[in-house]
Amino acid sequence: MIIIKIKIKIIILSILLAVFMYPKTLNFCISNIQNIYTAKKLNNIIVQDNHISTNPDKIKIIFMFDDGWKSIYTEAYDIMKKYNYKASVQIIPSLIGEKEYMTYKEIADLYLGGWDLLNHSYSHKENMYYNCSELLSDINKAKQWMDNRYIGKNSDILVIPYGEINPYLIEQLKDAGYHNIRTSDNIITLYTNEIEYYPVTTINLLTCITVNEVKSILTQTAKNPKAVILILHKIGDTDDGYGMTYSKEKLEQIILFINKHSDKYEIIKYSRLF
Repeated sequence: MIIIKIKIKIIILSILLAVFMYPKTLNFCISNIQNIYTAKKLNNIIVQDNHISTNPDKIKIIFMFDDGWKSIYTEAYDIMKKYNYKASVQIIPSLIGEKEYMTYKEIADLYLGGWDLLNHSYSHKENMYYNCSELLSDINKAKQWMDNRYIGKNSDILVIPYGEINPYLIEQLKDAGYHNIRTSDNIITLYTNEIEYYPVTTINLLTCITVNEVKSILTQTAKNPKAVILILHKIGDTDDGYGMTYSKEKLEQIILFINKHSDKYEIIKYSRLF
C-alpha cells in the first residue's frame, strides 16, 4: 500500500514537473488529444440541413466571416444563435489553432451547429494572382484538409484570397470540380458546361461602417432585388488598427433591423443561395 502511494506521488510530481518545464509540449499533447476526440465525434455524425425552403419573394442576406478569427466563435456565434440564424465562415487551415484564430474544436462546433465552413485556401498567401498553379495547389490542399477532418461538406466552395481572381484560374477550378467562387464583389458559379456570374450586393463591414449606412444599402436593395452578402472579420469593441473589427452591438442592431423587415429579407447561409 505504501509503495502504491509512493508511485502515485511520483506520477503526480512528474506531471507537475512536465507542466512547469515543458508547457508547450504539454499543451501540444492536450491539443492533439482534443483534436482526435473532435474528429471522432464528427466522423460519427451526419450533418444535415433541416430547414424550410427559402422564400423566393424575399431578398437573401448572408453573413460571411472571413479567415476564421476566434471572436467569430466567442462573440458572433452567440448572437446568431440568439436569433436562430446560421452564417458562413471561410477558414484558412494553416491558421487553425494559432493565436486569435479558432481551434479545430471551435470550427467543428460551428459546423455541428449548422454553419457553413468554406474553403479560403490553405495558406492565404499574398501576391498569388499570377501564380495560378501554386494557388490551385494551395486551394486543393485546404479542401483535402477539410475533407480529412470531416468538415468538408462545402470544401468545394471557394472564397478567393484577397478577392481578385486570374481568369486562367477560373477554368482550372471548374475542371477540378469546384462549385463556385466568391470574389470581393461578385460570385462566379462553375457548372459542367458553363461559367456564370451570380449578381450580389456586397457590404464590407469595416470598423467605420455605421448601422445606418447598412440600413440605407439594404433599403436600396429592396428596390432592386439582389442577394446581399455582409462580409465580416473580427468581432469586438476595440479596433485592431486595420479597420477589420466590427462591433458586436452594431452587428446585433443590423440583425434586429432585418428581423423588423422580415417581410422583405431572409437570412440564409451562403450555400443555400445555389
